Amino acid sequence: MPELSRGQQLALLQLADIADNSNGALEVLELAAESKSEGYVWVHLSLETKDYRTRNGLAFRDRERISLHVHPDFPFKKPDIYFKHTRFIGTPHVQWGSSICLYQSGETEYEPSDGMFGFFDRVEQWMRAAGKGELDPDDAPLHPPVAYTTSSTTFVVRADTPAGMADDGIWIGRADLRKVRGDRFDLVGWTKLDDWGDTDPGHPIAAAILFDKPLATEFPTKVNDLIELVENAGLSFGLLYSLLRLFSLVGSEEEPAYFVLGAPMRRKAAGEPLKPHLTVWEIGPDTLKTLRAMVRSKGEDEAARDELVKWMVKAGVRWCDVLEDRPEIVNRRDGGTLLAALSEKRVLLLGCGALGSAVAEMVLRSGAAKLHLVDYGIVKPGILVRQRYADSDIGSEKATALQAHLQAIGLECLVTVGKGNLANQALSRFDFKEWDLVIDATASASATHRIEEELKAQSLPIPMLSMSVSAAAENGSVLVKMPQYRGGPHHIARQAKLEALAKDAGHSLAKAFWPERETVTVFQPEPGCSAPTFIGSAADIDHHAAGLLNIGLSRIESLAPDAASLDLVAASWLRADDSKRRLSYTFKGYARHSEQRHGYAVLRSDVAALDMASELRRIARTRSDRVETGGLIFGEVDDAHQVIWVDSVSGPPPDSTATEMQFLCGTAGTKELNAFKSVASGKSSRFIGIWHTHPISRGRPSQDDLNAMLELLHFQEFPPRQVVMLIVGYAATRREENYYLYRRNEFVFIARHEEEDGGQQ
Repeated sequence: MPELSRGQQLALLQLADIADNSNGALEVLELAAESKSEGYVWVHLSLETKDYRTRNGLAFRDRERISLHVHPDFPFKKPDIYFKHTRFIGTPHVQWGSSICLYQSGETEYEPSDGMFGFFDRVEQWMRAAGKGELDPDDAPLHPPVAYTTSSTTFVVRADTPAGMADDGIWIGRADLRKVRGDRFDLVGWTKLDDWGDTDPGHPIAAAILFDKPLATEFPTKVNDLIELVENAGLSFGLLYSLLRLFSLVGSEEEPAYFVLGAPMRRKAAGEPLKPHLTVWEIGPDTLKTLRAMVRSKGEDEAARDELVKWMVKAGVRWCDVLEDRPEIVNRRDGGTLLAALSEKRVLLLGCGALGSAVAEMVLRSGAAKLHLVDYGIVKPGILVRQRYADSDIGSEKATALQAHLQAIGLECLVTVGKGNLANQALSRFDFKEWDLVIDATASASATHRIEEELKAQSLPIPMLSMSVSAAAENGSVLVKMPQYRGGPHHIARQAKLEALAKDAGHSLAKAFWPERETVTVFQPEPGCSAPTFIGSAADIDHHAAGLLNIGLSRIESLAPDAASLDLVAASWLRADDSKRRLSYTFKGYARHSEQRHGYAVLRSDVAALDMASELRRIARTRSDRVETGGLIFGEVDDAHQVIWVDSVSGPPPDSTATEMQFLCGTAGTKELNAFKSVASGKSSRFIGIWHTHPISRGRPSQDDLNAMLELLHFQEFPPRQVVMLIVGYAATRREENYYLYRRNEFVFIARHEEEDGGQQ
């Protein structure tokens, strides 16, 4: 037998359970056969299909041979299922003659937490529909389909002027430029003349003089007047002339040269010291040619000298358009906003789709220092209606195309790209010392489950924000996990669901995200088994992306370090009967315990703890704190993530027996209570086990406890496949919660083993 992964072991365990309880309908012919695909295993089965057969559908034989191809990452990767023949070749939803297409989209329809049990429910639905000829119903897609400016050159000033400049009097040096296009330069740095090394620094430059006193309120239009102005400000003509000659030798002989003049004539706000106002003087190529001739002739070229004098006396000054973007004088238009919190931050963005591409641009424009884009997909034609891509991007990787788009905006943010399937590896690939915030915009169930699983093994020391929209982009959801909250997005969404259905079950938002039954048909822009998506415009998405991002950032600002939140928001353009257009939930994580038999994590709510404490007070008040008591446990057992959620507990049913020696849990009213809990929680919290106390002893199972498990797992009309038992040890003095998970198909071995150990296992 090939070596099996943990997931494959779980698959075989669940398959055996299904087969053992199928009354022969499912037979395992070969378990864990080798596969040519690395890491996979085959499981060969025989399935009884005669009851599915009708005159209108597939001509099933009494039994059909089927095979499962099980990925090592099961249950997060669904199995593939095949017929062992090609008799149904050409049939819809039977690909390549034998591959059974169970799901329109495994991404939304396959639930890892259900494992093989949910998978075989889907097999049964498929076989029944195939037998009736209803695989392609009529209402479903068919399978496979911007001084006076006289120059045309613009300068954008990005860099603050040199610090401590006023102490040195007039500052002389150069402005370091970056040529953006033929008629535009960005001023990105300053170099003092004393620090100037090579004559040619390797990039465009301009002469720069920053005065220590104001100049005129209106700058001259003639060169002669400009020379007089700077002389009056303290710069001798000789020095100005020397600078002009020096800069005539720098750069191309066919290009103009530029002279940056600054004087303290600007301030950012009242009371602040004056900062330089900058103007840029353009000197044309012909004048520069004359200056170069004077330099090269050492002043002996009389024609050049006469031409230069003529230029100084009669020529006009060509002023360039200067656009300011210096932080020292410019107030950002987004100052004080929620998004401004991302200024200089390093943001990791998962997903570059509809929400992700919009959010990426918002993060970039916020002044973030670094933005890392992660996506596995490519640009397809249909997404241009609402995602930030161009026709020329079609066929390109989304992350790379979005990176190019963001870099073209030209803001000072380092945009990098990471490629890889987030369903396979999400957070574990990153060093979070390099990041300040994670934004998950994948809206992917697979990515959510992968993040949840990875957070079991590693902590996330930075906040995480996750957003999505509903099927018609009418509602948005944003989830926030703070660093010390124990649990991931799957856990947070589950807590939110329970709270929403408890408080706001009738609200349209709660109904939209947790409907009583599936009322929205999966939308697929291409017929067949392509990935599903939602219906929504660019306007819809930009509204939600901006709103949800702001809400998430406000949550990060206000939440405690160990808290989480989920907000549901209805689009403002919708007509709604509900007075509230937003539902908000915040909570702390569940207390964490360990299950003692299988190593599952147990997450127990404060509500459940209060329930138990209340029952302990009751029994002590009405009888004695030495009398055992207990009741039912409601929650969920998630085999995929190996987590047991304990949401609430009940007290003892009325027909229970409680003495100092034992507690026998009754059954009166338990079905009704379980049905109520299940319906009230949208089937997320239901009966999962029983609890009882050992008032003065350790919380270890006795033989009576094992007998109770045996009764629950085997001697009921509809026994569960696994049950949680909680024993509160030393309940009368110091309470200890001890959790045990028992499974139906392993119980005989367990019972014998524990009996041999004297009930101490």
